[in-house]
Amino acid sequence: MKPSLKKLFLPLLLALFTSLTACSGLVEKPESEWTAEDFYQHAKDAFNSQQWESAIDYYEKLKAYYPYGQYAEQAYLDLAYAYYKYDEPKSAIRELEEFIRLYPKHKALPYAYYLRALAADSINKSWFDQYITDPAKRDMKSTQEAYQYYLALLKRFPTSKYAAESRRRLIALTNRLARHQYLVAKFYYDRQAYLSAVNRAKIIIKKYPRAVVNLKALKLLAQSYDKLKMKKDAWDTWKVYEYNLKKIKPTLKSQIAEKAPLQPVPYRKD
Repeated sequence: MKPSLKKLFLPLLLALFTSLTACSGLVEKPESEWTAEDFYQHAKDAFNSQQWESAIDYYEKLKAYYPYGQYAEQAYLDLAYAYYKYDEPKSAIRELEEFIRLYPKHKALPYAYYLRALAADSINKSWFDQYITDPAKRDMKSTQEAYQYYLALLKRFPTSKYAAESRRRLIALTNRLARHQYLVAKFYYDRQAYLSAVNRAKIIIKKYPRAVVNLKALKLLAQSYDKLKMKKDAWDTWKVYEYNLKKIKPTLKSQIAEKAPLQPVPYRKD
């Protein structure tokens, strides 16, 4: 080997050996000796690779061993997002509510409020909802919670970048809640419990006056009155139904169907 090449080769070999030794030391370092930065870096690497289970494990350990410090705030938000993507929305909500409590003036609060609403919104969902199933046929508890979370976001941060999507989701959830009430009313009507059908139909008309299903509720209300021999009420309701039927153009099913909520990206400091 020529002297000039030898001089060039030896420093490069030494640098490579030093680098490999350092990496080997990092891998072999026991977890009990990890610093907050070590836990955060492992969690972040798993997070960026969408290895949600590993990311959750590292972030949980980071929070347990180092609950305060420069990594704590970001850990709450990343952990909540990882839980959300891992299909554990209740755990995501828990982390976000803790973040909101601990950091009431944090600039990421609009994001935390939106992700909390989105997590609750995701509980009552199925992949088949796009094709054959209807979330209105399920329990409405999580839908009502999501509705309240979106309202909370709009009340506190009405001009945030999540406000427009939150308003759209409120319309979708209002229609779902109204549709649920209609299905219950129809259930009563089909079983000849006409008075119960009347009461449910009235709830829809009073509480959800702009819901898509409102017109169906008016028709069912008129039919229920007729079955109860309440002819005047039936006739008056039918006239209101026909009046609105002429004003409202038929709506395509694709326009009625719920669209999936806008998905957030992980929060990062500017």
